[in-house]
Amino acid sequence: MENYLVWFVLAAALIGLEMLVGTFYLLVYGLACALGGVAAWAGLTVVPQLVVAALGAVSGTVWLRLHPMSARRKGSDLLDIGQRVEVESWKTDTQLRVRYRGTSWDAELLAPLPDRPTSLYIVAQRSNTWVVAAEPPAA
Repeated sequence: MENYLVWFVLAAALIGLEMLVGTFYLLVYGLACALGGVAAWAGLTVVPQLVVAALGAVSGTVWLRLHPMSARRKGSDLLDIGQRVEVESWKTDTQLRVRYRGTSWDAELLAPLPDRPTSLYIVAQRSNTWVVAAEPPAA
């Protein structure tokens, strides 16, 4: 098998894995392998192929570090904070099931309440459990 085919197969595998992971790093490494494949196709020997792929991987990693594409920028971390949920059932005094966005969710109270209201507000999230309170969080 030709070197460029090995590079392109590796690039396709890494880009395919990226679709399962979603971090963009495997995409960068897949593109770096594609650069190595182009270098091999151009007739360069193995060492320059590796150098081209390594430079592509390092520069892509640096670029990802400097330009984050995630939704974790300030103010947009959790768009659900402050949204109202409807109480479906109470498991205990602090654990309950709520209805939000058309489905049931586990929730827990931020602080115990003297009564059991029918609607609460999302103030945080722990794993797949909403943390709710009687008042929406302060802006």
